[in-house]
Amino acid sequence: MKINKIVLPILLVFALCSCNKEDPLLKDYKLYGDVIAGFLPEIGETKLLFKHSLEESVGDDGEDYFYNYCPSIKVEDDDMHVYYCTNEYWANVTDYIGYRTGKVIKNKLHFKDEELVLGPTPDTWDLRHVCDPSVVKGEFKYEGETYNYLMAYLGCVPSDCTLNETGIAVSKNPDGPWIKCNSNRVSNGKPINPLVPYSDFDCNEKSWGTGQASLVSVDKKGRVILFTTVGCKTGSFMDVREYDLSDISEYKLLRTSKVFTNGIEGTSKRVNNGDYCYDPISKRFYMAKGRSPFGEDKMAPNFVADIVDLYYVDASKYENPFDIFFDNETVNSWVLVGSIDKNQTGYPRNHNTGLVTDEYAHMFKGDRIGVATTSSQYGSEAAMTYLKTYRIFVTTFKI
Repeated sequence: MKINKIVLPILLVFALCSCNKEDPLLKDYKLYGDVIAGFLPEIGETKLLFKHSLEESVGDDGEDYFYNYCPSIKVEDDDMHVYYCTNEYWANVTDYIGYRTGKVIKNKLHFKDEELVLGPTPDTWDLRHVCDPSVVKGEFKYEGETYNYLMAYLGCVPSDCTLNETGIAVSKNPDGPWIKCNSNRVSNGKPINPLVPYSDFDCNEKSWGTGQASLVSVDKKGRVILFTTVGCKTGSFMDVREYDLSDISEYKLLRTSKVFTNGIEGTSKRVNNGDYCYDPISKRFYMAKGRSPFGEDKMAPNFVADIVDLYYVDASKYENPFDIFFDNETVNSWVLVGSIDKNQTGYPRNHNTGLVTDEYAHMFKGDRIGVATTSSQYGSEAAMTYLKTYRIFVTTFKI
C-alpha cells in the first residue's frame, strides 16, 4: 500500500505525541519510593517502598515527623494494598492505621496519597492507639451484612504501651470504610472486641498485653488463623488461634495453641512479633520476625530488633497443613531462608516486619517472597527522635 508523502509526516507527529502522552493514572499515583519494576524488587534487592511525603528526604535526619511501620501488604489483581501504623498530626504520637494503594505504571511501582482508614474511638477499648494491622480477604457476615475483608489490629487505653488488646474490623472494599466489630455476641451478650483481650492471659497492669496480629485465611471464606504476640507476667510468646468468623456476631473459636521453635535464636524456643503466610503448592508456612535479643548496643530505641529473619516450616505431612500450629511436638523444624540487617537497608534498626502476600495471606509469587521491614535510625529517649525515621523497605528472597 502506498502512503501519501504529505500524510506520512502527519502520522509520524501523531505517533510521537501519542508515545509522549502522560498516563492519566499518574495524576493520582506518584513515585513515592525507590524504583521497583513490578510489585517486588529483584531477588536480593532492598528498596524503600514509599516516603511519607514527596517532599521529605529519607536519611539520617530528613524525615518529616511522621512515622510508617508494621506493614500488612496484599497484592490483589493489579493493585498492591499497604496497611501500616502512622500518626495523623505532625510530631504527635497517636497511632492510626494508614493505607496506600499501589499500581505498576510504566514498569514502576507508584502509590496514591495516604488515607487514614482506622483510628482511636473515644470511650472504648481502643481510645488511645490503633495500630499494627493485618488484613485478609474472605466472607465475613456482621450484623446482617456480608463483608469481603477482615482486619485484626492492636488497640489500647493506656499511653505507656501496656495492656494492649487485639480487635477486628470489616470492610467491603480494601480502602474501607472499615467498621469495628464492637457490638455484642448474640448468644451471650459479651462484646466481640477486643477479640483477644489481655485478660485471656496472666497479665497485670504492667503487662504489654496482646497485639501485633498476623492473619492467614484457611478456606478463603470465614475461617482464619490469627497469630498474636502476648507479653505478660510469664514472658512473651506467640499465641495462635483458629476462628470461624463466617458470622462474626456468633463467631466460633475452634482451637488455640502457641508457636514454638527448635531454638532458632540460640536457646529461646519462644517467638514473638512474627508475620506468616501459606504456600499451598509446597505446603510450607513462612514466618518473618525480628531477631532477639534487642538493643544490645544500648542505643535508643533498644526495644526493637536490628535483624529480621525469614524462615519456613514444612507442613506437607499433614492432611490439613494448618494442623502443624496445633501440634507442638512437631512444629519445631523452622528453616532459615535469609536475613535483613543494616547491610541491606542502611539502617541500624530493622523490625516490625510483614510479608508481601496475596489477598488471603497466601504466597504471591511461586519462586520468590517479599519481606517488608520497618527500618530506622538511632535516637534519644524522646520517642519522636527515632519514630520519625520509621520507614518501610522491601527485600526479595528466592525460595
